[in-house]
Amino acid sequence: MSDRPSTQPGCMQPRSALFWVYCLVIAGGALGLLIQLLPIALLTWSGILVGLPFTLATLAVIAWVLLRLDLFRAHRPIRGWLTMGFVWGAAAGPGIAMYANDNNMRVIQNLAGDAFAMNWQAPISAAIVEEAVKGAGVLAVAWLSRPLLTRPMHGLLLGGFTGLGFQVVEDLTYEADAGLNSAQNDIGTAVMVGVLRLATGVTSHWMLTGLAGIGIVVALAATDWSLARRTAVFAGFYLLGAALHFGWDAPQPEDAGIGDMARRTLVYILVFVVVYAWVVRTEKRWFRRTVETVEAEGLAPRGELETLISHRSRRRARRAQQVPRRQASHRQRQLLDWVQTVGIRLGTPFTRSDGPATAPEPTL
Repeated sequence: MSDRPSTQPGCMQPRSALFWVYCLVIAGGALGLLIQLLPIALLTWSGILVGLPFTLATLAVIAWVLLRLDLFRAHRPIRGWLTMGFVWGAAAGPGIAMYANDNNMRVIQNLAGDAFAMNWQAPISAAIVEEAVKGAGVLAVAWLSRPLLTRPMHGLLLGGFTGLGFQVVEDLTYEADAGLNSAQNDIGTAVMVGVLRLATGVTSHWMLTGLAGIGIVVALAATDWSLARRTAVFAGFYLLGAALHFGWDAPQPEDAGIGDMARRTLVYILVFVVVYAWVVRTEKRWFRRTVETVEAEGLAPRGELETLISHRSRRRARRAQQVPRRQASHRQRQLLDWVQTVGIRLGTPFTRSDGPATAPEPTL
């Protein structure tokens, strides 16, 4: 993982077979989604239009949350790759998952019987199929981007945006189905579905695939770890996301209400917070190593970069400066983006192993 990339890989890679597989799967998944959804959409288009503002609100809110979680603006150098993940989640994921879920649930029904399948076929199939489809997209993008995506935060962002793409399209399909399932094709049903999906969006696909993305990116990038350790990290994070997916879709008691949903949501958020705390620790370790290197080489003034280590220290630094707040904030964003660029060129590791000792040329 400490090898320095001489050039950063571009998103368009016509010489890569995997890139063309990615494109074909996107096209095939989008076509499959269109074939399955268009007949329903023609009947319930009004419900989709009514629910669309809630879907767009979900997109905006969760995207804001993901970027807010990105303490050091790690998304800036990898925006194209995050877009590729989002496109996979939105275009390839739902179409493939709808087809695979239908077939998978029939298999479960045939093997376990109608009584078992009635309660358990949906959570079992969704946890297997949907997480596999989204995870495959994260793996493809992470592989194509090598050696650019190397840190747990990269995995969280890539998985998060891939899951978000899946989430917003799934919301549209739920809103379309709501009108179809309503006896009077009542658009009020679509509104209720939109509101519910927005309210529960905080623990939806973006979080589940974000957790899996951490494991996928770390397993690919941490080449200084043993194969067994990388496999364990991948399996742990991926299965955590799948288990949370299963738990959310699992049947609840008949008397379960909003309170039960709120408690489940709180548990899921607490699990995510624990994982995110570890991700932030690795980011701070990476940031400090990069700053130490560039300061030792004289490429940055000593002291200023250390003030960027947390939101609190940045606020203190802005208050201490005799410049307008907007100007100070802009300067801090520039510094963070510069550190991201230099850290990638250095190949600074997030692990506890020693990083590179020599910095590249760009200066402040």
